[in-house]
Amino acid sequence: MLTSGILPAQSAAPAAMLKPASPNFAPGTREWKISMIPLLGSQALDISSSWGSRELNPLLASADGSFGMKAAGIKIGVTGAMIGVEYLIARKYPKAARVLAKVNWSGAALTSGLAVHNYAIR
Repeated sequence: MLTSGILPAQSAAPAAMLKPASPNFAPGTREWKISMIPLLGSQALDISSSWGSRELNPLLASADGSFGMKAAGIKIGVTGAMIGVEYLIARKYPKAARVLAKVNWSGAALTSGLAVHNYAIR
C-alpha cells in the first residue's frame, strides 16, 4: 500500500547526483595536481645548481665526472615516470591523491634543500 505519491523505486535526487565522482573531482586531486608545481620546480633548481659541477652519483656522472646532459635527462625522465605512475594510481584510487601530494611536497623540499646546498658550495 502506498502512503505517499512517490513510488518506492523512485528517488527525489536527480540522476547526476547518484553517479560516482570522477577522479578529476575527487577529494585531494586538486592538491595533488598543485603539488607537481614545486616538484618540477625543485628538480629544475637542482639541475641548475648541479650543472657543470662534479657529480658524486656514478649513475648521473658523465665520462669526465661532471653533471651534464646525461644527468639532466635521467633526472627529467625519472621525474616524468614518477608523475606518470602517480597519475595512474590517482586515477584508479582517487583517495590516494592526498598521500601522493604529500610525497610530492616532501620530495620538493628535499630536492630544494640539496639545490641550496649545491649553490652554497659553489
